[in-house]
Amino acid sequence: MNLRTTALLVASALLLSGCATLGAQYTAAGAAPPNRGTVYVYRPGAMAPAVSPTVSANGVPLVELPAHGYFVYYAAPGELELAEHTEAKTSVTLDVKAGETYYVKGTVGMGFFVGHPHLVLVDKDTGEKEIKDCKLVPATVPTAETVAAGPPPAIAAKK
Repeated sequence: MNLRTTALLVASALLLSGCATLGAQYTAAGAAPPNRGTVYVYRPGAMAPAVSPTVSANGVPLVELPAHGYFVYYAAPGELELAEHTEAKTSVTLDVKAGETYYVKGTVGMGFFVGHPHLVLVDKDTGEKEIKDCKLVPATVPTAETVAAGPPPAIAAKK
């Protein structure tokens, strides 16, 4: 086997490994619980498939976000800071309103050692269009009450 064939096989394995851990294809979530806003966080691109930054809400880790993945977070009304970090940090702050739906797009760009994450709030039309190719990230996302309580002591000490 020549070097070119080996490189192609390794690249294919990396791309496919990122897809293996994802759940069902995107479907719109049902109605949000009372007094909550619905926040979709998604990553439509395949750039840096081996990088899955952890998304946190107000300092509380929620879930790792792989390429082509999405998750739904039912946020309490008020200010919500969503952040990701690798060797660089990105964040976006939302003023969540009960009954409203928000779309936050995650991407990963070039970095020195690891890809740099980027989060951006997108409009509903863009979010609905781009999230359709994403699959659910199978994880337990903490409740808004857990996030409101703040990060666990071990995480707060690392900052």
